[in-house]
Parts: sequence; C-alpha cells; structure tokens
Amino acid sequence: MQYDQNSYILGMITAFCECVAGGCKRMALSPPLTGKAFFAVREEAYRCIERHGLIHYHEKNPDLPEEERFHWIVIAARQETIDEYQRLRSEGYNPAKWMKPFYDLLSYNEAESVRTGYDAYRELFDEKEEENS
Repeated sequence: MQYDQNSYILGMITAFCECVAGGCKRMALSPPLTGKAFFAVREEAYRCIERHGLIHYHEKNPDLPEEERFHWIVIAARQETIDEYQRLRSEGYNPAKWMKPFYDLLSYNEAESVRTGYDAYRELFDEKEEENS
C-alpha cells in the first residue's frame, strides 16, 4: 500500500491536536521526524496546531548523535506544560530514550498502558543503531 508520507504525518498531528484541545492529553508529541520530513510538514503542522488554539515547540534533539537525530513537535494547550517539558529535557531526560519522566505531561496511565509513545518507534531506532555498529 502506498501513502503520502506528509499527509500521514499531518493526519497524526491533527489527531494529537484533537486529543490535547479536547482535554484528553496535556501534551502530545508528533511522530519522530527526519530533518527532511520535519521541514516538509512544519508550516502546515504549525497552522493545524494553531487552528486548534494550541501552542507548539520544535524539539531538535541536540543530545542525540547527529547520524541518529530526529525532530518532533511538542503540542500543548498551555505554556507551563511546555516549560515543564523543557525542564525535564534540561535535566537530561529524553522521551526518545526513556518515556517514564514524561508520563504525567503526556497523560499516560502507567497501570493501564500497554505500549506508550515512542515505544512503538524505538525498535526502528534500535535497528538503525545495530546497522551503524
């Protein structure tokens, strides 16, 4: 099956916006994006987020090795949520490596969750790491 990658990414971002704007989540993270994918969808993603009355932050992941670096967009309703996200990041936590410190911001219920956030993507990055080893 073929699909348009940009439309797929923007569809995911729209769904995350609905969750945050509707109060189901305090914050959401876009899917992990290569630099090329990020710059291809950035303007439309920002318009979508802002149409929902939300704010955004571009995570560049400077703490990841350059050859493994990817971007994502943090989506929130309130600046203090993004401030808390940035505080956790400044303490060295990164959702790409360990999600648990971000559970509260992402409105995850650890007791009921099966697979959260980037867990579904982590195997893709682990494979990439193995190929580079």
